[in-house]
Formats: sequence, C-alpha cells, structure tokens
Amino acid sequence: MAASTPGSKPSPSLVTNKPFVLVPLYIYPFPTAWEPLYVAVDSHPELDFLVVVNPNSGPGPDILPDANYIEALARLTAAPNVKVIGYVHCSYGKRLLDELVVEVSAYRGWTHASESREDGKTIVVDGIFFDEVPSSTVFVQYMTSLSNATKTILNRNPAPVDAGDDADPSDEANDVSAEELDLASPTSTASPASPRSRDPASPTASRPPAGPPAPSPPANSTAIVIYNPGVVVDPIFYLAADYIVAFENASRQWNAPVVTQGFSRLPRPLRKKSIAVAHSAAGGPVEIGQLSRKCYELGCSGQFITTRPGYEEWCPSWPEFVQEVARRTAI
Repeated sequence: MAASTPGSKPSPSLVTNKPFVLVPLYIYPFPTAWEPLYVAVDSHPELDFLVVVNPNSGPGPDILPDANYIEALARLTAAPNVKVIGYVHCSYGKRLLDELVVEVSAYRGWTHASESREDGKTIVVDGIFFDEVPSSTVFVQYMTSLSNATKTILNRNPAPVDAGDDADPSDEANDVSAEELDLASPTSTASPASPRSRDPASPTASRPPAGPPAPSPPANSTAIVIYNPGVVVDPIFYLAADYIVAFENASRQWNAPVVTQGFSRLPRPLRKKSIAVAHSAAGGPVEIGQLSRKCYELGCSGQFITTRPGYEEWCPSWPEFVQEVARRTAI
C-alpha cells in the first residue's frame, strides 16, 4: 500500500453520497491475514474503506495492541483511502457512559503511544463504531453524549476559527439539520422489532445509566461516529451520528416487510448517512451484486456484503463485491 505521512492524511469528508465499504475486520492480523484488504485498497484508490478493528471486544487493556496489530494498523493508517475505526460495544445502553469514554480514549492513546516508538509505525484511529446501540428514543441523549465525547477526543483538527461572513456555505452542504428534517422531537419512523432482534430494548425500555450530557464537540472535528443498532431507527438519532447501520442481518431478510417499511419511512437525506451490512449471502457473487445495487439505489452510501455468516474470515467473493461498489463511485 502506498505510504504517506499520517499527519498529512486528508481529513475525512464525514457525510458523502460517494459509495464506500464498511469492513468489520474481526480477523486477527496474522501475517498475510489482512492481505485481501490491502490488495483491495491498493487496487481501488478511488474507493474509501472504513475499517472497524476490534482487538479485544474493544481496544483491550494495554496501552497499545500487540506487535501484529501495530504492524497492520500502521499500514492501514498510511493508506489515504482508509479510515481506521475503533470498536466499542454499548450493550444496548447498559454500559456506563464513563466506561465507554475510557475505551474511546484508549484508541486515542494508541496514537500517542505509537508516535513515541522509534520504528515510525504510527497508528491513527479516525473514529468509533458503536455496536449494540439501543434503538429506543429513550437513549438518544445517551448516544449523543457518546458522540460528542468521541468527536472531542479523536479530533485531529485545530480549534475552528470564526470565519464570519467569509465562511464557505459549501462546508455545511452535507450537514442534515433538525430544522430541515423537522426532527425536534422523536417520530414513529423507527422500525418495529426486526427478525434479527438485536436490540432487547423497546419503546418501554428502561432508562439509560445516568450521566451529565457531554459538551458540544468541535464544529470541525475529524472524528467519524458510526452507530450500529442494526435496524432503521428514529431520524433523531442521525443528528449526532455521521453514519448509522440501518440494516445488519442475513441477506435473505433484505426484502422483509419490516426492512422495506422502515426504509420507506426514512427521509431520503438520511439514507446517505445509512449503512447496510448483509451476511450469509448464499447466492455468491450474483446475489452480492444484486444486493449491492439495491443498497445503492435505496440511497445507502455504505455497505458490506459477505457470503459468510460472520466477520471472522474473508468472503470468497470479496474482490467481486469491492469491484461492484467501486464501479458506483464513477456514477
């Protein structure tokens, strides 16, 4: 993969219509284990990859991950079309905010610790993938506090300067405001319980752990925040997240009424902030290609589709899937 100076890596455009691949990379980085990803990244410089890394159901207890992870993550950090995303699970709102913020800070600590190494292998974590996100609107403030903290902790930009009348209105072209979408209060857009039943919470879910709201994050934060409830949620959740995984299930569930009805109620501007993750695609490259096109036509910017039932081994059709998404970057 082409090398670059970590500090010179372009700041991510947080929300874009451009298709990208979300990679839940839950594979230990033995030598050559991540080679399919490296090949895809090098072969498709026009395509962005958001790569979720998960050493130990989170960052793990040590200041840095082990030597194999350091080697592999430094290589990803050096790639201009890769964003390294750290994994943190919310246990559907059962974990304390302070506990989660400690894990976010640990990912930031990787950068500080790796910069002091003499081998020059710097690791930069560009954002956080919050898994097991509760779908009930009772947890909106809980998730907003996590997002605000993440965007402060992982921000790599200097403090913004007030540009006044000289501000470029295009800088906010991708922002979705509450006023634009009339999201001042929760609506009924959230899907009912899906076949996957990821979130044990319901509209009558217990209250999240108490905690003060986090201060507002820097307006120019580079940190990427991804929620994974695995289902379509109320639009109010999108105000604090850059992307939301609105579908995570077996590919055969894509056409289930709960999915199609949920997406039909989701405002079109929010679909570009949505990600679809489909596993167990038994039809191989043909099914993967068809589902990838459906995701794109529906408006989901991010996607990951695999024939495997999980994310701990590479799909034989991985190259074809990447090629399918890459073709759409030119549309």
